[in-house]
Amino acid sequence: MNDFAHTMETPMFSINGTDFPLYALIIVAVALIAIIIGSAIAATAAHKKKQAAMEADESAKQAEEEAAKAAQEEAARKAAEEEAARKAAAEKAAQEEAARKAAAEKAAQEEAARKAAAEKAAQEEAARKAAAEKAAQEEAARKAAEEEAARKAAEEEAARKAAEEEAARKAAEEEAARKAAEEEAARKAAEEEAARKAAEEEAARVAAEEAAKAEVAATQTPAKKPATRKPASASKKETTATPVENKEEPTVKTEKKATTKKPASTAKKAEEKKPAAAAKKAEEKKPATAKKAEEKKPASAVKKAEEKKAAKAAPQKEEAPVAANNIILLGDEPAKPAGGRYVIILDESNPIKPYKFQLKANNGQVLYESEGYKVKPKKASINAFKKAVEQGTIIIDKEKNGTFRYKLYKTDGSLLGVGESYSVKARAESSAESVKSFAASANFIEDLTVSE
Repeated sequence: MNDFAHTMETPMFSINGTDFPLYALIIVAVALIAIIIGSAIAATAAHKKKQAAMEADESAKQAEEEAAKAAQEEAARKAAEEEAARKAAAEKAAQEEAARKAAAEKAAQEEAARKAAAEKAAQEEAARKAAAEKAAQEEAARKAAEEEAARKAAEEEAARKAAEEEAARKAAEEEAARKAAEEEAARKAAEEEAARKAAEEEAARVAAEEAAKAEVAATQTPAKKPATRKPASASKKETTATPVENKEEPTVKTEKKATTKKPASTAKKAEEKKPAAAAKKAEEKKPATAKKAEEKKPASAVKKAEEKKAAKAAPQKEEAPVAANNIILLGDEPAKPAGGRYVIILDESNPIKPYKFQLKANNGQVLYESEGYKVKPKKASINAFKKAVEQGTIIIDKEKNGTFRYKLYKTDGSLLGVGESYSVKARAESSAESVKSFAASANFIEDLTVSE
């Protein structure tokens, strides 16, 4: 401890004669350290104060800046809100304007649609009136056509009946003329045969008398030269000629009394002479005035009269007896024209299937026409048609234009044929019945594609 005190009191240095011990130095050092520390503390405090002031200033500035920024943000927000409100108002105004324009456009469209509907209604009304007028005109035309068709049908029916009656009358006249011609030819043949036999008997009698006279003369006068006997043929010729020239009266009387039956050859000749005899008889029956008129006619007038007569006689060909090389019988019975006929025709407008067959009535009316065939229809096709008509069904169908026609269906339901159109249903039914009747009664085919 003493050492420490001694050390403390030992001078360490002297300044201007003054000694300074260690403790004084330590005190000065401590004082300096205290001063430095105090200065440092004061400086630190001042610095901290300044820093705090600066921080406070910065905080104030930051607060001001934040306040200004907040104010700016608030102002910007308000401005944005105001802008948004302005834009919303503008958009609302634009929407209202667009809605107003859309409403105006919709109103214009509705007005246009209303006008278009009114125009369409006017057009439809005009079309309806036009259609009604057209329907009325068509109805009037249909009624007129039906009346005209009914009138024509009545006229045709009357003409058909008249033609049938005329044909029947002519057929009866022709039959009577034919029978008269046959009787006349038979009578003449019988008279000729009787005259021939009488002449032969007379010639034989004369020859016998002459032979007897010659024999008597030969016995009485033997000195005389016997007469030369003529051959039998010459004698017969002479004896035949003698009574005809010198004894006409007995010959005629014998002809009147003769009733000998004519031989087959004579009857055949008489049969061949029938048309000529009938024509000759008809010619002889003509009045003298008619003959003179015909003689006075010029050649052209005669020709026209002959053509007219041929044209009138043409429809009666259907009633004439059938005997030609173009006739095909459908059965064993002879052809009956009165029962109708099947006719094969050539359709030149259809080169692929040119052949057809028709069913005709006895007056020549076409009741049915088949489809085209590549080759001529055979008996089998016609008989199949007859069977189909017999077993099938005929239906009267009304067309869209108001006319009627029959439709012929097979037993399997397929369509076989369609008739002509008629304005009256009764005409179509009559046509269907005619088809049924004549299809069954027609018993031969006439091939018009073959020349007789």
